Amino acid sequence: MDKFDLIVCGAGVAGFCAAIAAARRGASVALVERQTTPGGILTYYGNCSIDEFNNPFRQDKKMVIAGIGWEYALRLWRAGYARIPDMNAEYVKHFQYGVRVNPAAAAKFMDDMLLEVGVHLFYGQPMVEALTEGRRITGIRIATRSGLQTLAADMFIDCTGDGELAAFAGAWTVTGDGEGVLQPGTLRYFPAVEPGEDRVLNFGDNRNHVPIDPTDSDAVTRAEIAARRMIFERMETGEERIMAIAPAVAPREGRRIRGESCMQVADYESGRQFADSICYTYWFVDVHREGQKALIRYIRHENTPSVRLSAMISADIENMMMAGRCISSDRETNSAIRVKSSCMAMGEAAGAAAAMALRKKTDVRALDIAELKADLQAGGAIVPGLEAGREFSL
Repeated sequence: MDKFDLIVCGAGVAGFCAAIAAARRGASVALVERQTTPGGILTYYGNCSIDEFNNPFRQDKKMVIAGIGWEYALRLWRAGYARIPDMNAEYVKHFQYGVRVNPAAAAKFMDDMLLEVGVHLFYGQPMVEALTEGRRITGIRIATRSGLQTLAADMFIDCTGDGELAAFAGAWTVTGDGEGVLQPGTLRYFPAVEPGEDRVLNFGDNRNHVPIDPTDSDAVTRAEIAARRMIFERMETGEERIMAIAPAVAPREGRRIRGESCMQVADYESGRQFADSICYTYWFVDVHREGQKALIRYIRHENTPSVRLSAMISADIENMMMAGRCISSDRETNSAIRVKSSCMAMGEAAGAAAAMALRKKTDVRALDIAELKADLQAGGAIVPGLEAGREFSL
């Protein structure tokens, strides 16, 4: 058995930031990922845009998310592997502020940043069991190429997107609308193009929607087969020449985990702030519906929505937090907070909170929120209650 202070399950953008935030604060951290590459939706699933670091409807200081996520974007940009748009530009379309990245470089730079701070990486080694005692997780089992291996820790963060750690541990979760309806997933494909000297390789927004329940393995199998068939039908009819497709269908929603609080869409859309608002988030209500127009409600005001720390603390498991799209929220709020920059901000906040609780040998629920906010700000994050935003600069 290998023992760590903290185990982060899921190496998407939330887990990436959570692991780095905790490791930079002195915690020994294991990062467990079912795929053989980090990045999740950004890399493996082919959606190569990080949305959205700014609130374009603020009059000034439009940047509302910084910290580890922005540091990562700048590293890619300085090396020529990202396009960062003008965050002060007049709003035209919601996707104009996305930071487009080269997916191969995006994964490599994640590796670099994780290894720099000593995170123990378990890629291609999916979690298959959670070990529990009462209301606590004591460890997890992962499937390695040599057999099962047990990893133990004092704290855990579920960044799987679909709430897999929570489900394995017996925590209460809800999937989709609670009655079997989920947003369709997307299989992205890349037309045959000549990228020239552009190392970002921006293939545009070519995608195929397909019904998928990422919490059901058989449903995932059916969705993957159907999506590939749909794409090849397009190519065989001569509609497009396709160079490549993403390795898998990217889901939009799965399980949401019950937290100490639950984010509500009325609070989100109004930009209401709470005493434990720990990071900002900016996107609109964006519920995709199979065979119907998407339910979209834009946020066009200066009040930037935020995420509560209590919505990232499990109500059922004493030593588990969550970050990313599996946090405690209603469905419409979840459709907005699932974008990558928001997941990065949540991951950083969760990792910092876990590290502080470990260092103080206390429950994360007992942390001094003012002290935690100051710690996050000192690490470069933009924190509600301390800052409304920052000026955009490269």
